[in-house]
Amino acid sequence: MKETLQENMAIVHESYTSLDHGINRLVNGTVEIENKIVKVGDEMSSRMDKLQTKAEDIGNIAGQALDKQKQLLDGQSEAINGLELLTKTQSQAMKESRGTLQQLAQFGHEQQEELLRRQKQLQQTHDHLVEKSKTILAAQETFESKQASMFLAIDKLFALHNAMLLESRLIKAFLLYSLSIFLLYMFTSTKQTYNVRSRLYIGLCLTFLIEVAILRYGANELDDQAWTVSIVRSLFVILASCQLLYSIWTYRDYEVLNHQMLLTLVEKVNGIQKQKKYLTWEMENDESDDDVDWSSWIEAELPEDVDKLKDPDFVYPEEVAENSVGNMSFTRRYNLRNHLLTN
Repeated sequence: MKETLQENMAIVHESYTSLDHGINRLVNGTVEIENKIVKVGDEMSSRMDKLQTKAEDIGNIAGQALDKQKQLLDGQSEAINGLELLTKTQSQAMKESRGTLQQLAQFGHEQQEELLRRQKQLQQTHDHLVEKSKTILAAQETFESKQASMFLAIDKLFALHNAMLLESRLIKAFLLYSLSIFLLYMFTSTKQTYNVRSRLYIGLCLTFLIEVAILRYGANELDDQAWTVSIVRSLFVILASCQLLYSIWTYRDYEVLNHQMLLTLVEKVNGIQKQKKYLTWEMENDESDDDVDWSSWIEAELPEDVDKLKDPDFVYPEEVAENSVGNMSFTRRYNLRNHLLTN
């Protein structure tokens, strides 16, 4: 019995514990449900507030709609009154339009008759204009034929004018180049510029041929041809002046240089010969002086009142004088003794 009782007590205890766990679960579930209910209540209250604000907005809009509906009814009443006035005025206008239509029909009939009459006049004038246009076309054809002949004559005149102009320009160029030949001959007549005469003549001929080719075969206008011709002439003038200046600058007169060299050589040879003659003469004098008793000669010939450094009888030889004039100086030494002054 005790075992069964204990078993029953254990079963009761287990059921009690399981019941306790179930109650705890129910409590937790109720708490969660309460939280959810609170959340749902909050959401419902917020939605009710929104619905309240929307209802207020709808009420305001409904009031505005009623006001506008009243205004619309007032406008409809005014429009009905206006329609009544419009029907009245329309009936009056219909009456007036009937009268005006009758007047317009009568006026249109009159205008149609006038138009027919004018059309007849226009047809007559058109026929007259056709006849005149035929005569004008015939006159125009004759004028075109005359104009074509005039254009042919003008073309011939232009061709003749161009030919005369070309010939005149060629004659001017020929005269100019003839004068240029004379000027080149004058400039190259000196020794300094004689060597470049042939080159300048060749360049002048080439320039003349180029100018003739430009004038005869150039397809440009006269201004362009004149510009190119002036460029060609200026180039020739620049090259010719450069040739002349270069020949003048680099010219050397070898005949004059040879003559100067020969003169210097002759002067040097003459100086050497004179110096050689003077040396031979001096050597001869030295040899003759060795034979003379200079001490006795000085005492006998040299006076006492004359300076002892001067020799009144000494005369320079002619050769020595000439050499001194020719920038060649020679000196002669004398072995003179001192004078003994006797009281």
